[in-house]
Amino acid sequence: MGLSLLGQVVLSDEMTLEKAIQIALLNNREYNAYKLKLDQSRALLPSAFSLDKTTFFMGHDQNNVADNGHPLNIIGVEQSFSFPTVYTAQYKVNKSAVSLSEKELERQKLFLIMNVSKAYYRLIYLMNKEIHYKTLDSLYRNFALDSESKYKRGDIGNLERMNANARYQQVKLSLNTLKYEREEACQRLNLLLHTETRIRVPYEPLRELELRETILENDPGLQYRKLETQQQQELVRLEKNRLLPDITLSFYNGTNRFAEAQNYRGYEIGISVPLFFAGDRSRIKATEIGVAISKNLEENYLIDINLKVAKLKSELKKYKESLEYYHTTGRALSREIIASAQKSYKMGEIDSYQLVQSMENAMIIEVEYIDWLIEYNDIVLELNYLTM
Repeated sequence: MGLSLLGQVVLSDEMTLEKAIQIALLNNREYNAYKLKLDQSRALLPSAFSLDKTTFFMGHDQNNVADNGHPLNIIGVEQSFSFPTVYTAQYKVNKSAVSLSEKELERQKLFLIMNVSKAYYRLIYLMNKEIHYKTLDSLYRNFALDSESKYKRGDIGNLERMNANARYQQVKLSLNTLKYEREEACQRLNLLLHTETRIRVPYEPLRELELRETILENDPGLQYRKLETQQQQELVRLEKNRLLPDITLSFYNGTNRFAEAQNYRGYEIGISVPLFFAGDRSRIKATEIGVAISKNLEENYLIDINLKVAKLKSELKKYKESLEYYHTTGRALSREIIASAQKSYKMGEIDSYQLVQSMENAMIIEVEYIDWLIEYNDIVLELNYLTM
């Protein structure tokens, strides 16, 4: 009975991980919403230099008499300005809002790539696992048929026949469960890609992903927190600049429609100063509290991200040791069990039940390996696309 732990998978409509990520970045509505938020922040950047509405006025005063002895009709324009440094401070606040949107978009991009990668490799993992269970299903199906034949010939009892059939049904049930899990994993990937087209991922052996160096300073989540603190500091400067006087400029012209009428031009310059500071002080105090809140959140984020990295690396070490066991011992042991079992069966040293049990033990080693490998890869993806 020549048996193998490998099988064949029919492929169609190939979907690579790179293509899946590209589609997700184009189609995912949540990610696109953050792109729109960035566009919104950029669109608001020039609003820092917005001025108050221009006032046009006209008037008539019997006491305001021209040289020709008739009252003047006045028409003019008035414009108010904040102190120039207010516009600069507001621009910095708006610019920091753009930077925040950029970092949030980068953070969401990492999340999306990580989740698509996890979903993709989960599907590959289930395909690999299904191949092993198909092999086991074939083994127990043949064993159950062989036991049925032996029972009819009277070579074995009914208990042995029922045990063989029960084990075959258990393996068959496990295989069906894997098929449902694979369908759910495919739907999960579909949801991330926001596409109604059924995705078909080609089979490939599950491989160990490469771990990149973890640099916390590059984490967009941490950078976002720092920028948030910076924005709060810019808001404090803005509120303080608003205490400076506003400037009002007026230009007007007076004339009338009588003989010897002339144009009398004039201008006014005024400043507006706050006489009551309670409201202004409360806004400054609120923004200063905002700085303290942002700094606390930034420090707390740094603590949390360090704890997360430490935990992930600890778990990674555990699975790495399991993978190293497989490469140094488990794989060779699995192959040796298969070779010895097949040889012993051909020589008549073991029966079909012992052969099947030996093959199952070898397959368990292989399945445990890919179970460890998918957990290891999930942690690698968490560290490679680190953010919170």
